[in-house]
Amino acid sequence: MNYALVLAAGSGTRMGTTLPKQFLSIDGDPIYIKSIRRFAASPLVDGIVLAVPEAYLAYAKEQLAAAFPDRAIPVISGGANRSDTLEKLVDFVFDAFPVQEDTVLLTHDAVRPFIDERMIRDNVAAAKAYGGCNTVIPAVDTVFQSADGAFVTGLLDRNTLFYAQTPQSFLAKKFRAMLASLSDTQKAAVTDACSVFFLCGEPVRLVQGSPENIKITFPSDLK
Repeated sequence: MNYALVLAAGSGTRMGTTLPKQFLSIDGDPIYIKSIRRFAASPLVDGIVLAVPEAYLAYAKEQLAAAFPDRAIPVISGGANRSDTLEKLVDFVFDAFPVQEDTVLLTHDAVRPFIDERMIRDNVAAAKAYGGCNTVIPAVDTVFQSADGAFVTGLLDRNTLFYAQTPQSFLAKKFRAMLASLSDTQKAAVTDACSVFFLCGEPVRLVQGSPENIKITFPSDLK
């Protein structure tokens, strides 16, 4: 059994709109609905859970019922930060669905609506084989470091650098244990699901993403 955890609980302030960006439409569909459609169409995904801001629970439930009349997709309220939202999603899965030793959780940004079946397939295979994986693309830009934000203090080898995307996928029981083991300070440092494994010293397998698998963050991305 494999479950997709779709994170749509952010406020999306960088988009500059009153409505959070995950609820903005592309070709008539909210962005998060487009992301969910990709998982709903996959034969590898047995269940989907969505996390949204508490104020948008009823709104999301109404949209999901209209978009997926023949499939129940649970919606929960997100937490105060990403790690809180991840914990709430994981706890929901363990309470609501059967979880086996090889159950995989695919965590995904709701504002990445261009994920494809190949990425889902590769994530499930890598998570089962290695425990955890991160969808990435190689860095193509030169990357500098700056300790003070004003002057260059270092140059990184881009041949060893990768841009993180999602899904980021993990064996469910292992991920839950890793998440529970983090201190409050470590949880505050979690910016994505992959950080949980990394902070616990666990290996994370790289899975090839796609330049088209963009995260819609700014108005230019939406255009």
